[in-house]
Amino acid sequence: MTTETGTATTTGSEAEATGTAARVESALALAGTALRERQDPAGYWKGDFETGLIGEAGEVIFRHFLRLPDDGRTAAAARTILAEQTPTGGWASYHQGPDELLLSVFCYVALRLAGHGPDEPVMRAAAESVRRGGGIEAVDNPTMLAWLALIGLWPWRDIPLIPPELVLLPSRCPGNIYQIGAAARGIVVANSLFMARRPVTPAGFGIAELFAGAGAGSGRLPRSRAVRAATTLSHAYARHPIGPLRRRAVRKAAEWLVRTQERDGGWGGNWPQTANVVMGLRAAGYPQDHPVIEAAMAALDGCVVTKGGQRRVEMWTSVVMDTALAVSAAAMEGAAETKAAAARAVRWLLDNQVTELGDWAVLTKDPAPGGWPYEFTNNANPDADDTAFAVAGLRRLHPRGSDPAVDEACARACRWMVSQQGDDGGWAAFEPLRWRLPGRDILARIGFLEAPSADVTGHVLEALGAEGQGGSAAARRGVRWLRRSQRPDGSWPGWWACYHLHGTSAAVTGLTACGVPGTDPAVARACAWIVAHQQDDGSWGEDIRALHDPEWIGRGAGTPSQTAWALLALIAAGRAGDEPVRAGVDFLVRTQQADGDWAEPWHTWVVHHDGLYWRDSLLRLIYPVMALAAYRAWTGGAEDPVGPGSVGGSGHARGSGHARGSEQR
Repeated sequence: MTTETGTATTTGSEAEATGTAARVESALALAGTALRERQDPAGYWKGDFETGLIGEAGEVIFRHFLRLPDDGRTAAAARTILAEQTPTGGWASYHQGPDELLLSVFCYVALRLAGHGPDEPVMRAAAESVRRGGGIEAVDNPTMLAWLALIGLWPWRDIPLIPPELVLLPSRCPGNIYQIGAAARGIVVANSLFMARRPVTPAGFGIAELFAGAGAGSGRLPRSRAVRAATTLSHAYARHPIGPLRRRAVRKAAEWLVRTQERDGGWGGNWPQTANVVMGLRAAGYPQDHPVIEAAMAALDGCVVTKGGQRRVEMWTSVVMDTALAVSAAAMEGAAETKAAAARAVRWLLDNQVTELGDWAVLTKDPAPGGWPYEFTNNANPDADDTAFAVAGLRRLHPRGSDPAVDEACARACRWMVSQQGDDGGWAAFEPLRWRLPGRDILARIGFLEAPSADVTGHVLEALGAEGQGGSAAARRGVRWLRRSQRPDGSWPGWWACYHLHGTSAAVTGLTACGVPGTDPAVARACAWIVAHQQDDGSWGEDIRALHDPEWIGRGAGTPSQTAWALLALIAAGRAGDEPVRAGVDFLVRTQQADGDWAEPWHTWVVHHDGLYWRDSLLRLIYPVMALAAYRAWTGGAEDPVGPGSVGGSGHARGSGHARGSEQR
């Protein structure tokens, strides 16, 4: 508008928009500096992988079972465990969570192994917490109870045994190891070795004080009827195995584990799988000074970090995920120096693409390598989620045709992802779900299987859209899978993060990246669900408790990363001009710290739904950068850093509510 003298003025809303744009620009500049400062000189980004204390407690049990010399590590672990004890006596598996039964049992046992007596006040409080949770007899995770059996604190008769004969089944025979989830396969084979021998290194004490009921210390069969039956049948066979067959199976299982050892000495690039394999090989007769064992022990030592004076076990290493998402964030932030940092990360990503066949190839028709793992080294089992993140990041920085090496890497990656699509059209992070025998739900609950999920499927669709394959047959099947699996309330549950918010955000960005418009009923319902769960301060948050309690779905303390997930979905659906987006952007700008980072103590990511959750010190920075940059691109404050049909919704006309590209039905 103009005054009577012809001088231009602005309306209140225009002034507010101008002010918001300036604050977003300032926040992005500050965050870009923080992102650059956190890059490793080698080119990658890696945040701190922070879980509950199951790794610290597990290391104490592991070292006791192996009879390793006491070099101060057990005492250091005990100090860390005691420092994290809750006021109610137990240990929580996530920030501000309640005492978690299995974790509290493991921490208590680790403290006893470290020399703490049951009459100490902290130990009495811990035992009381376990009893309040139902007692150790309420633990219904046979895999973890097996660790207690190895040190004589739980009877082997109550553990369902995995027969090593599984490795002798042909690869396409139902029940063979290649129908077990890739993330658990090495653990299953390793456990079959020590379950065949059922060795015990006595703890030297009992834990009757952890039982809540009568008959304390007697153990019990797990409550699940299916697990109870598996326990009875497996022990019946274990009492009378076929001698030559058992010996051949043990030898083959050990050989399979040795053959799948990664170049860093570990298995799966993580602490839990490597520790299980070491115990399995030791039970099979491999000496402690065997080169395979020594390399594995070095890999385990590499998982130990010191934080705040505490000894911590970093059970997984999220380096590929962090690097790929940081490349996306850096490209979207757009500053020349930040994009230069991302270019160094691109070289690192290209060097770490898996270009060899692994476990995933055994049951894959016409296998073609090209995925990325989650960790530094896991060539046996790359995953679709991190491969999708890598493709999206590479394409944000290098559009098709701008770099032949990137073009080749992305083409390989997309071929690999398509080869891992499930029969129903969805994607799991690892291999397609191939288990066709009863007990699938139980195996999924304890982490042995992984079904397709909305978050992984959405991420793969985002990557296919970025690669110009949003209209391909595979993408169309993925879109149909998302349509079929949407909940009546408009949301999708995720798998690898909390929970409906993560799944719904990923589904929306995946659908729009493949050309589904923001006005599509499925997208509109999803956006309505997201908006309905925004908090009064403009943020979004979903608590870990949502995994098991429907009352918590879409509810929880607002966090920067979860707010960014919601914003990315709404912007992708063409709703950047709506008030909920402006309020969410304002929350991010308002809560940014002076160093450019955001504070986020909550655990929002999931390893296993049965109590293993994590947080990443980089994602609280990366996701807000992506969301703010996507909002800035919508306002016209910067050149679109994403490109048509790619992640984050920048392939949308401002305010149109439609994605560019053909709608996928």
